[in-house]
Amino acid sequence: MSTNLLLVSPYNVNFYGGVQNQVNLFKYGLDSSNFNVRILAPDSSDYNIGKSFKIPFNGSNNPISLIPDKEVLNEATEWADIVHIHEPFIPLFLWRLKTSKRIVVTHHAKISKFIFIGLKLLYLTLKNKNFYSTAVSDEAKANALTLSKKTRVIPNFIDINENISFIPNNNFLFIGRNESRKNLKLFIDLSKTIDETREFIAITNKTSKDGLINFLIDISDDEKNSIIKNVGFYIAPQTHSESFGITILEAINAGNIAICSNLTAFIDLLGDSGIYFKTDNLKSLLNVLNKLNNADLDKIWNKQYDHINKNYNLQKVLDDWIYVYNNL
Repeated sequence: MSTNLLLVSPYNVNFYGGVQNQVNLFKYGLDSSNFNVRILAPDSSDYNIGKSFKIPFNGSNNPISLIPDKEVLNEATEWADIVHIHEPFIPLFLWRLKTSKRIVVTHHAKISKFIFIGLKLLYLTLKNKNFYSTAVSDEAKANALTLSKKTRVIPNFIDINENISFIPNNNFLFIGRNESRKNLKLFIDLSKTIDETREFIAITNKTSKDGLINFLIDISDDEKNSIIKNVGFYIAPQTHSESFGITILEAINAGNIAICSNLTAFIDLLGDSGIYFKTDNLKSLLNVLNKLNNADLDKIWNKQYDHINKNYNLQKVLDDWIYVYNNL
């Protein structure tokens, strides 16, 4: 007998983001299992909870639904056997769910201390709510403690490309919204210091007048996946509020070496396979790139690729989720 699994996302599914990426991969990966999977989210083809609005939160502007359609919400939860809420902090779905169905929550974001304190007080009203709490990383788990003392870390995952290899094209790639914490500015500054024979590609949401950048604005996932293959180096210059780094995995999985700011989340993500520079420090980044001129790049990429295959392989992580769902 199959199980009806409802994946809930506050973010509009037609906009690129880490949560949307994972929700879609959940549905794709579980499609051939004993689960019927539907998505409840703004603009979802399964259950559309209504319009989304770009709301400033935690250093980003995100397309979020704050007041989901009550009729659609009730219809979806009535259909479901299990309700899996991704990012329960936004919006506050847990208050609107009047259901005895089994509930799983997954925390994705690393939030500021100010927001953390407010939510900790607010979520005291849910202390008797019965749900299974998870987080994508230790950074995100810290937020989850406002809801539950027992939170299991199950990482994000990626569909591993088994037919990719590293080609030393020596160009540079950035993926992320043009906002301060994603630090596109550092990538632009880098483009001004490197010889003009190297291409700089930024997959983002808006352009900038500075630098020698090929800006690709709001492209589809299919377009993105085609473009990022074997660019050369993926630069992850984020400055704060990162809990995981799914674009880092995507870049490595497309044949690129990832070079990351030394945030705790990124060090946790790649471990000793990672290449790191001091956060928001162009000189440090240039020093790292200079050292790579004499390094065995193929060996470095293979180490990163093997690391993500071992730890974030879609089927491996989904097996953990299937166990959770079957034992709620």
